This record gives sequence, structure tokens and C-alpha cells, in this order.
Amino acid sequence: MRHLTKIITTAFLIVALTPISAQEPSDVELNIVEQPLSSSLREVADNFDLTIAFYSESTDGLEAPALDGDFSSEAALDTLLADTNLEYTFINESSVAVRPVADERGASDSKNLNGPTPVLMAQNQTSAQQSQLNRAEVSVNDEQSQQASLDEIVVTGTLIRGIAPESSPTRLFSREDIINSGAATAQDFIQTLPQNFSGGSNASIPTALPNDNSGGANAGGFGSFGSSVNLRGLGSGSTLVLLNGRRIAPSSFNADFTDISMIPASAIERVETLTDGASSIYGSDAIAGVVNFVLRDDFDGIESSIRYGVGTESGAPSQYRANLTAGRTWNSGNALVTYEYFNQDELRVEDRSFAQQDVLENYLLPSQERHSILATANQNLTDNIEVFVDFTFSNRDAEQLRTLFRSGDTLQNDVSSENLNFSSGGTWNFGPDWYLDVSGTYSSVDTRNQTIIGPDRTITTDSEMWALDAILSGSLLSLPGGDVKIGIGGQYREESFIAVEEVADEVNREGSRDISALFAEVFVPFVEPDNAVPGIVRLEANISGRYEKYSDFGSTSNPKIGLLYSPVEGLSFRGTYNKSFQAPPLGRVGDNFFGASALNSSFIDLFITTPIPDPSLEDAVILTVSGTARDLDPETSEAFSVGFDVEQNWDSNSLALSVTGFDIDFEGRLGTTPIPGNLSILEAVNIAFENPGAFPQGTVIFSPTTQEITALLDSLSTFSNPFGDDPLDAVAINNAGIVRNLSRTKVRGIDFDLSYDLDAGEGSVQFGLDGTYLIDVERQAATTTPILETVNTLFNPVDLKLRGRAGYTGEKIAANLFVNYIDSYGVDSTPTSESIESWTTVDLSFSYDTGDSLGESVLGDTVFRVSLQNLFDQDPPTVPVFPNLLVDGYDPTNASPLGRFLSFEISKRW
Repeated sequence: MRHLTKIITTAFLIVALTPISAQEPSDVELNIVEQPLSSSLREVADNFDLTIAFYSESTDGLEAPALDGDFSSEAALDTLLADTNLEYTFINESSVAVRPVADERGASDSKNLNGPTPVLMAQNQTSAQQSQLNRAEVSVNDEQSQQASLDEIVVTGTLIRGIAPESSPTRLFSREDIINSGAATAQDFIQTLPQNFSGGSNASIPTALPNDNSGGANAGGFGSFGSSVNLRGLGSGSTLVLLNGRRIAPSSFNADFTDISMIPASAIERVETLTDGASSIYGSDAIAGVVNFVLRDDFDGIESSIRYGVGTESGAPSQYRANLTAGRTWNSGNALVTYEYFNQDELRVEDRSFAQQDVLENYLLPSQERHSILATANQNLTDNIEVFVDFTFSNRDAEQLRTLFRSGDTLQNDVSSENLNFSSGGTWNFGPDWYLDVSGTYSSVDTRNQTIIGPDRTITTDSEMWALDAILSGSLLSLPGGDVKIGIGGQYREESFIAVEEVADEVNREGSRDISALFAEVFVPFVEPDNAVPGIVRLEANISGRYEKYSDFGSTSNPKIGLLYSPVEGLSFRGTYNKSFQAPPLGRVGDNFFGASALNSSFIDLFITTPIPDPSLEDAVILTVSGTARDLDPETSEAFSVGFDVEQNWDSNSLALSVTGFDIDFEGRLGTTPIPGNLSILEAVNIAFENPGAFPQGTVIFSPTTQEITALLDSLSTFSNPFGDDPLDAVAINNAGIVRNLSRTKVRGIDFDLSYDLDAGEGSVQFGLDGTYLIDVERQAATTTPILETVNTLFNPVDLKLRGRAGYTGEKIAANLFVNYIDSYGVDSTPTSESIESWTTVDLSFSYDTGDSLGESVLGDTVFRVSLQNLFDQDPPTVPVFPNLLVDGYDPTNASPLGRFLSFEISKRW
């Protein structure tokens, strides 16, 4: 609680001390070279803290004069647009619309402004404006008071074009944010976010870990060795991952997570995160939130880059990434193609001193090689109709090597995965701001995992999804605060999954379902700045709901309500209430595996810490069961969030603070039975003997009858009896390892982000602190069993994660420093638990852009980048070795074994 007190105190002191009154803008010294008009508009937006909206084709081929000296924003725009057929209008103090000059009849001499022509948003790059997509709709009034609406974009968390509901906690990370972080892959960047937990499905986690069923994606070696997003630690499948706003087919042996490692990082334009339940908009899987990867689609020219990275310690892996992008824009559309190659060597256990307690041959990180292709095209068929086509394809080969503790056998996994995503659709703008969006999406993930140990075993999985969406959005009526906007629509989706063992030609898992959905959303601006009253500058409500019918799990309805209240300019309070749900993954629904092992308690005693509580359990046969229950139900959640935002700008400086408290009550979460003290499932028999109320009824069955044992054996698909014991002599049946619906998981905490940007002559300096404090992560197997606190225990989320940042951005130079902190925690929650130290690492990145200073030479328009992750080469904190879990002296859910990693990148635009 010491961290929580500091966080809240600091946040409210900042609010109390921040001046709310606006200050008059002043002239800014500019040094903008002669260049394309679109580039100059972006630099003006950055220098004056503005958002400037303009048609992409309206600036094509236009060159802007140099700006050298002191300018006001109006003077700068006057100079840039002096010799063009363009004019500008201030929508408000921070938003500007640039459009073709209207003729005498009030009509533009270009195409209809109501059309879906792409609009570029030139906006400042402060953390405050990157953190949210406010006021995506930009409209202007001409001299005849005829409103002309520019193109409106759709952002994550809403159905309606042109709005970004600020009641929900949303963040936007630009392409520059990703590059400046030094991340080479999508998962590298996501793992820098304090809100994300690296447990669950992660390439560095070789097997299922205690209390986390999603880790089973790689259990037994039959996974994809991909990586997921796991907000709040609620499970990889509880965060919905979108690609360009559309679903992706799930990966793994369970089809329970979206593999973000297949997304080429060099093709990402931005990442939008919504850390709030969103089933009312997107349906299943959005319990913890939504992460939307938006890919590049508007680029003119050719750009190539090559990156090389290597660890500074001996035996460290090398990393290669090469990219080629070619794009073309024309008056009515654009097209782009990107290719990326990525390769990373394995990291061996003997190359890390902290892991040398384990003498067995293991890879801490698997080797990976990936090829990815992105192709996209947009075309305006008429002034009011636009169509698009998106295509992505990735192929990844991975190799993992582990040595099994019990047998000493070497287990090698050779895994090949292919991900294909195709979508096509169009937008019809049939009114001043009414839009009909229709799209179709197909996605598939095919994985082949060959495991070499004794007799080879190869499992192939095929996961497919296709969907048809239609959304109608527009303004319903006008209120004094603005237009009431609505969005309504429907979706039909089909999903299928199959896992086959090749040699035996045996189907291990198989399932399919179809889903029909109807949804609606309404945005109501009661009060906006134009009709503000004392004490109320803004008052908005956002209400949405979704009804879905599943072919295998019936129907569900999920609402969401969001409110925003701003008493004065620059300060707002917000809150949301929502219900979400998650259908069981098809790999669980169609799981044909149900196994058990007969083990002697004296052998089990080698792997557990609790003593055998009674002589009747010594040298006794215990049947340990694993698999998936047959009567699964959907997981559901109820969540609240409350928060406030402070945004202040004066002179060339800006301050932004965002604080959000969240409370998620997750019922029916799939998982194995949580064991007190974060202990192994094998401990359940001893614990239940001492405390029968520790687990739900039937978790441990003592003195089972012959009929109970026989019924269990008849239900199994596999039975292991390494010591040849008679299973009918079993004194207990341990069902704690069966995946089923648990009673509840409750997560409470606070997110915060503080940023301060200031002018520094020809550049700008940025400071920031991003963090998450988890107050509780409680798990309960049943309403009659004790509540177990899992935060701050091994293989679970820690209470406090921070990422501080400091950066400088100039005309040609950018430098960024990041400090990452993970709090200390314990091996388990018992009073005598061994402590695991906190971990602090520093990342550094630097770039130099030659621009046009070298003219037409080969190094003109070239960017050189250098980055260092873990600058001071801090080893991850030491944890006990768990060889039966294939864990090698560190916690892979909260730390990385990579060490100091140096990378170089050269990017050139041709």
C-alpha cells in the first residue's frame, strides 16, 4: 500500500497545483526547410501543439516555402498556403482544417468534401495527444454556413465514425513510439507496457505454469511458441487482439490466444489500446481490454531498412530484421506493399550464469525465423464510395530444445506456423455524415509441431475464422451540445479448429461454431464548450450494447455505459460500467484428451514442500488427473473504471496526467484449481487432508471406491503408470489439474500516465512516467472455498510496474531513455516465503536523420538508429529452480533472460 499512497498523493497534488486557466499563444521560432507541403503542415502542427486535418490528395505535388524566424500559427499557415488553392479554418484553439478554396457558389473546386477521401491528421507528437484519439471528427463551415464534413475515422472502442469516447481509458502509441522504444517485434513493444503481464502464452515459457491455464498453449511442447497480449494477467485469451480493427484466428494447441509475434513490426503504423471491457462493441474475449494493431496503408515512395542486434555477453543470440516497403498514392486512392524478414538465434541455458544451476541442456529462448508480407489498396469508386483490400501473410519457423528432468531425455520442438489474413470491403457516405461500412474477413493459422523424443510425434493444428460485418453510423439529432451520434450493425462469424496427430492420424481436438450478433451504440454530448455553463464545460454519455447468439453456448447480452464530465477546461472526470464475456476456446470445447497418472506418494514427495500429513498416505498410490471438463460455461465479467485527466498547455509546454482505477470481477474463468500459497497441483492431496474446505467438493477424493476408480479409468484417453502400481489400490484421486470454470477472479488496481513536454530551441524535450499498481489479484475456486491472493507471487503479476521516459526530438536527432521497474515479490504467499528482488533496467535509443542535408547522395534521406536494451546488463532476479516446470533460475513471466542487447538499424527512403 505504500506505493498506492504515493501514487494517489502525487496525482492529486498535480491536479491541485496545475493552472487551469489558458494562456495566450505566442510566436514560435521556426526553422522549417523547403519541402512537400504535407511535411511542413506536420511540422507546424508539432511546433504549435495543433491538430491539422487535410485531404491527402489536396497536397500532392505541392511544395512549401521555408519558414525561418518567429511566426504565429496563423502567419505560418498563411505563408505555407499563400501560393496554393487551399485555405485553413480554426475549428477550435487546437484544431485546424485545411481544404480547397470555395468558389463563388460556395462549392469546392475539388471533389465533394462529404466523400470518403483519405484525410491526413497532422498533429503534435506530445504524449498527451498520443495517449488518446480525441475529436477524430473535423468539420468546417464555409462562408455560406454550409457545413462540409471531412473524412471521419473509426477508432478502437467505438462503432461510430468521428468520435473517440473519452470515458474509456484509451492509449495510442505511434510508429515513432514503437521505433524509439528499440523494440524489434510487436511482442517486444507490448511487453514494455506496465499493463501487460508476460505470463500465459509467451515464447520464453516452455510449459504450463501454476495457476495459469493459458500457459498450456506450449505445454508438452505442442504449442506454437508464439506470444500473446495478457492485460492485467487475466489470461492470454481475455484480451482481444485486432489487426486493422478486425479479428485474427487464434493460435496454439488450445486455440486460446492471438499470436502477435506473426505481425511484422516494421509494417505497424500505430497501436491503440483500450484497457477496459469491450464486449458491448466487439463481443467475446474483450474482458481485460482490446489491443488494435493498425498497419501502414498510405505511403508514397520506396523505403528499405536493415537491423542487426546482438547481446553483449558471450553466447548471446544475434537478431536480424530487413524490410522493404513500396507505396503509391494517386488522386483517388493508394496502394502499399511491405515485406519483412526476421531471424533470431536461440539463447542457451549455459550462456547465462543465473541459470547454470540447471545442468540440463535447454534453450532459454527458442530460435525463430519469419517472413511476412503486407499488401493493401484503397480506391474511391465515386465521390461517396470507397473500397479497400488488405492482405497479410506470415510464416515462422521456430526450434526449442529442452531436457526433461524426470527422464533426462532431450526434447526438440521444430515448429512451423503460417498466418493468413484477408479482408475487403467498402464505405458508402450517403449523407452529410452518414456512413455504411461493410467488410468481409478471413483469417487462418496453421501450425505443425514436430517433437523429437524417442518416437517422433507431430501434431498439426488448423484454426480458421471468417466474418461478415455491416455498420451504419451517423448523426441522429442535434442537441445544444452537439449532434447525437449512433452506430448500429450486425456480424456473422464462423470459427473452426482441429488438432491432428499425424502418425496415428488421430484427432486430438476439434470444434466449430457460428456466431450471430446485433449491436448498437449512441453518443450523447449534453454539454460541449460551445454551450458551456459555469461548472460544466463538457458532459457526455456513451452507451453501447451487443447481443450475440452462439451455436454451442446459447445467447448473451452485454451493455456498457460511459460518462465524461469536465468542470473546467483541461480537467475531466470519467467512468465506465460494463459487462463482458468470453466463450471457451474451441481447443478446450473439443478437447478429446483426458489423462491420469498413477504415482506413488513417496515419489510425489520429491517435488512438493508440504509434508505427508498422515501415515495412511505414505507409500500410497495417488491418481492425478488432467484434461478439460466436459461441461464448460462461458466466462463472464463485470467491471468498473473511474479516472481523471489533466491536460494543460502554455507557451510551448504541455502537461498531461491520466489516472484510472479499475475493478474487474471475472466469474467462471477457465483454469485449474488454485492451490494456496501458489503451490503445485501435486500438493492438493496433502492440503485437502489437513483442510477439506480448501477446495471445491470433488477436487480431491479420498478412499475412492472401486466403482469410482473404474469409472475414471474408463473415461481416460491416456493413462500413465510408470511404476506398475495397481490403480485400484489408489488412496486418493487428485482432480485439481482439470481445467474447468472456477468461481471468480477479482482484479483491482490503478493505471497512471504522467507526461511533460517542453520546447528546447530547435527541438522538444519529453518526460513521462507510465505505471500500474495492482491492489488485489484474488482467485477463488468456489464460493465455499477461501479467497487466494496471488499478486506478488512467483509466476503471477507483481503489484507495481513502472516505465519512466525522457527524450529529445530535434529536426534530425532523437534520443530516448527509458527506465523499467518491477517490484519485489515472493515465491508464494506464505509468511516464510523466499523473497525475489525488484528488477530495474534501463533502455536507450538514438537516431539521426540526414534528411536532405546530403542532397541526392546515397546517404540522403537516411535514418541511422542505435538502441540498447538493459543498458547496465542487469540479470533477472534469482528464483528457485523448478526443473519439473522447465524453469531455469528466473521468472519468465516477469523478466527476460536476454541481458544487454545492442542493435543497429539503417533506414532509407528512396
